[in-house]
Amino acid sequence: MTGENGVLRARMSAIDDKTAPEVRGARAHRLFAALVGLVLALAGVLGVTLPASAAPTVTYPGAISNLTLATESGTGSLGQWDAVRISGDWSVPDGAKAGETFGMTLPAEFNRHAAGDFTIADPASGAVLATCVVASGHGPEIVCTLTDAVEGLEQIGGSFWMQAQASQSTTSETVDFDLGDRIEIVDLPGTGGIGPERLTESAQPYKYGGATATDGRLKWIVGVPSGHVDDGGFTIVDTLDTGLDGHHYTGEMRLAQREVQNGEQTGSWTPVDPARYQMVFADDGLSFRLTASGLPNSGFAYELTYFTQADGAVLEGDVFGNRAVVNTTEISATHTATETGGGDGSGVVYTRFSITKALTGAQADAARDAEYTVRYTVEGSDAPAATLTVPVGESVTSARAPLGSTFVIEEIDLPAIDGVEWGEWTITGEGVTAAGDGTYEVTPGTAAGVELTLTNIANTVPAPTPEPTPEPTPEPTPEVTPEPTPEPTPEVTPEPTPEVTPTTTPGPVPSETPATPTTPTTPAAGGLALTGGGDGLALLPIAGVLIVGGALAAGISATRRARATRR
Repeated sequence: MTGENGVLRARMSAIDDKTAPEVRGARAHRLFAALVGLVLALAGVLGVTLPASAAPTVTYPGAISNLTLATESGTGSLGQWDAVRISGDWSVPDGAKAGETFGMTLPAEFNRHAAGDFTIADPASGAVLATCVVASGHGPEIVCTLTDAVEGLEQIGGSFWMQAQASQSTTSETVDFDLGDRIEIVDLPGTGGIGPERLTESAQPYKYGGATATDGRLKWIVGVPSGHVDDGGFTIVDTLDTGLDGHHYTGEMRLAQREVQNGEQTGSWTPVDPARYQMVFADDGLSFRLTASGLPNSGFAYELTYFTQADGAVLEGDVFGNRAVVNTTEISATHTATETGGGDGSGVVYTRFSITKALTGAQADAARDAEYTVRYTVEGSDAPAATLTVPVGESVTSARAPLGSTFVIEEIDLPAIDGVEWGEWTITGEGVTAAGDGTYEVTPGTAAGVELTLTNIANTVPAPTPEPTPEPTPEPTPEVTPEPTPEPTPEVTPEPTPEVTPTTTPGPVPSETPATPTTPTTPAAGGLALTGGGDGLALLPIAGVLIVGGALAAGISATRRARATRR
């Protein structure tokens, strides 16, 4: 124990050096604190709203608006020492610059929660537009300082949120925020205002922890109810949870007591004389043992407050923990790092184009005094097309559009000028492209915009070419249709008439006796009729000869007539 006591005295001496002013001044301030506490308590009982502190001196008072309040869980009413979420909107004028400020003063019923600083960033780019810091004490000021990310922006603004602590009870249903140019009255969540501190003493030892105003510095509290004080003393053995995110003891520690009557805490917490307790850290620095003695046997509850420091940067979601044994009762606690404030914001950067008219060609001077017209639209915008009148040699500027917009530009209504024939027109400049439909497109890359040149070619109207004298068209010679030559009638060579030798058939010798009449014979088909009996048959050959001869005579006669005709 001698070695441990030596270490304890050395460590406690270092702690006393840090806390000596607080201990020495405790008695001097006790009466003042009691009076302040009485005033605050009376204000809460009577439902009186404490006046807010004056608003901070900022560049843009009134930049904050539309404030709302909510409990940490999002439902129910607030009680004293509960966390409260404050949300609102913010905006600053066009032309705001880095280093300029805006802010407000919180109600007297609130104080800062944890670290009390946060940033407001553009969700699209991640650029931080403002850093905000909350002062300490009741009714603290919050001041946000703009960064150089706002330079050149317009319509600058967004929303924010932050956590505070309801440090004072009140029956009023509203609290007042001083925004610099006005007081904004805001409804408290739930009903009943801010309920008084819960004073019923816990039956069992307890432990909890949370962040402080210093980054990575955690505050831990171990509570010892009056019923766990044995013969005027108790022991606490505390051990860091090495299975979670790393942190280590800082050596800062204080023990406070509070009177308990009929199970209710009364008065306020007051420091215990350090001579009444001893603390020893383990060699590995992962635990300590506190022994308290010489305390009243009953009637007081105790709280041990100590601090740890994170081993590295604390990120949202990091979890720190430790456990404690009060006499024989084991308890534990963890703290999860969360944001205590934040916000978003944005602004608009505008851009434009300027365009200058240029002329080339033989008739450029003749066309120099004319006015030219450009029509343009912003791609994706519902705004109607706009026009610009562009004199030769003078730069004309378009209306503004948000940075990133694409301008679609074309020349229209070229003037008619005597002696001028217009050639092709072009638009040139950084980033300009021809769209292929007679228009040009450009997307300026900076707020400064882009310089364009519209060039026309003014050519001389060519002299007219005389039309040639047309040659007379000769009348067509009528075609003579030849009379058809009659085809010659072929000569018919008469076939020689065959000689017919008549055959004499002796007829019957007539008798003097009359002949018996004979029955006429029916002629064969195609034959000649036979009459007169035997005499008729004798005439048949002669008739045939006559018929053939007649045919030959007719043919010879026709041939002679044809020859006479040819002659």
